Amino acid sequence: MDLSHEILFSLPVDLEQARAVEFVRDVPRSLRKADFLAELQVVTSRPPVVSAAIPVSAALFGQRELPFRSELHETEFGARLVPVAFDYDGPGWADVSGEATVSPAGAGSRLDYTFHITVHVRLPESDHWGAQALVKMIEYTARTVLHKVMNRLPAAVAAAAALEAGAALEAAAVAP
Repeated sequence: MDLSHEILFSLPVDLEQARAVEFVRDVPRSLRKADFLAELQVVTSRPPVVSAAIPVSAALFGQRELPFRSELHETEFGARLVPVAFDYDGPGWADVSGEATVSPAGAGSRLDYTFHITVHVRLPESDHWGAQALVKMIEYTARTVLHKVMNRLPAAVAAAAALEAGAALEAAAVAP
């Protein structure tokens, strides 16, 4: 079963454009408040590879972590995630793609994000009507959980950007 979800959002931030571009390209920094991602890491390579797992807890199929891997490509004004295929023998995995673009906005910047997540869940096949009903319930639950988890992303990025802006103010105050 494959479920897809797309989320688009914009955030005004108190960061000048160059610092905002650095922020969106630094995944651990920009997603440090995304407590719904497990084991977030970036492997230094050409291009860098971002990996994490999306924890999904649903009563019908328990707690699952759906891992993903994406290449991080720098763009002129931000960064782009491109899914990487990988072998995984668990109950499911995710493909995560997206783009973050920075544009000037007054004294700060605006961050525009687009993410597309496709979750792949392995389910046993069955022609029995009871199993088909269970699959429908699992699909509904998984779609609802994925939607709730991904809708937490804007607030997590906004919180990380606020910390970044605070650090920039402190650095400016200390500089001679």
